[in-house]
Amino acid sequence: MSPRRYSLRRRVMAALVATVLATAAVFGFTTFLFAYSLEDRLFSGALASEVERQQQSWRGGGSLPAPELAYIKIYPSKVGLPPDLAKQVAANPQQIEFYGTAGRHYHVAHFTLERRAGAAPGGTPAVAVAEVSRYLLVRPARDAMIKFLVGLSLFIALVMALLGWWLASRAMHPLSRLARDVADSGGAAVPVVQAEDYPANEIGVLAGALGQAFQRIRGFVDRERSFTRDASHELRTPLAVIRGAAEVIALRRELPAPVPDALRRIETATIDMTQTLDLLLALAREGDALPVQSVALRPIVEKAIAAAAVRFPASQIAVSVAVALDVILRVEPTSLQLVLNNLIGNAFQHAAAANLHIAFSGNRLSICDDGHGLATTTDAFAPFVKGEASEGSGLGLDISRRLCAAAGIGLTSGAGANGHGACFTLKFAGR
Repeated sequence: MSPRRYSLRRRVMAALVATVLATAAVFGFTTFLFAYSLEDRLFSGALASEVERQQQSWRGGGSLPAPELAYIKIYPSKVGLPPDLAKQVAANPQQIEFYGTAGRHYHVAHFTLERRAGAAPGGTPAVAVAEVSRYLLVRPARDAMIKFLVGLSLFIALVMALLGWWLASRAMHPLSRLARDVADSGGAAVPVVQAEDYPANEIGVLAGALGQAFQRIRGFVDRERSFTRDASHELRTPLAVIRGAAEVIALRRELPAPVPDALRRIETATIDMTQTLDLLLALAREGDALPVQSVALRPIVEKAIAAAAVRFPASQIAVSVAVALDVILRVEPTSLQLVLNNLIGNAFQHAAAANLHIAFSGNRLSICDDGHGLATTTDAFAPFVKGEASEGSGLGLDISRRLCAAAGIGLTSGAGANGHGACFTLKFAGR
């Protein structure tokens, strides 16, 4: 499954729209709070002015004049309050705003009527009531205001989305072009990026840095390919000379008994080296699939065992092979031979007095020994990783991993039976 792709243009537009909607929500909420607060302060201020007027009149002549505003009434001793208000005032004497029946809305101010200034506390309690339901502006228009603010917010969000899309498209176009140039390189191994094709801003700086990095990578790839090609070409001549010399010497009849066998090993080794050079050259050519063919597995295993025995004659490892003669695999034979030479040769070298068991079951070939195991806690296939007692370069398992990856063979490592030794498993595709 391909990785999910995200569009920076859509993210910029979404962030802009989200910011507009959040701002509109905060603005609308603040507007409602301000409108409600302003309306309540107007009624509270009118009540306070009327209370002051009534107290002055009471202190001057003991009378209560008619309120200046028609919606305000004065109730001495809390007598005569509207029924829907009286119960609420009695239950909540500190509250100043009440909702009555039939849509009525009250503002209440409690105060005391005293005969003269400076008199002892305990005058006549009174209540000023403002029935403001007909004078409310904010509450009756609340639903309409909400609809208006929501519609206005959506309209502004739509406009800002279109504007954001246009701005993001202009700003992101050079970056999108750079991404396409890097991703769609036309099959080239390394993309070609020209800094002068982009604007002189941060994107141009990024394009210049990528262009320089890609140029260095192309130089490295070209040098590696040239080295592999030249090494493969130049080594063929000495290998041919060695093989020809071995064949000429083998024609002599008076050779001692061990010499013909040694000459055959030399000839076989030169053939293997030539095939190895061809394989390494194929691996160096990116995109070239290794040719596969049907091969018998048992002879390749036996050849790897024989090669390991020649390389490590002092090894006392006991080898058992459980690979049927009729096992046929679709693989590239040279790469498989190299992998088995490495894995079996490692067992001969590092588990010299142990047991080596090679078995094939299903589509898996296991190479397990009961020696000291892999003396490392890191990835055994990492380059230059080796045990303390190893005299090699630490590249054998890394080469085996690369060969298996190129040939479509799975390669894993782990401990042997009962946690002792090392075990390598090769998983082949369908036979």
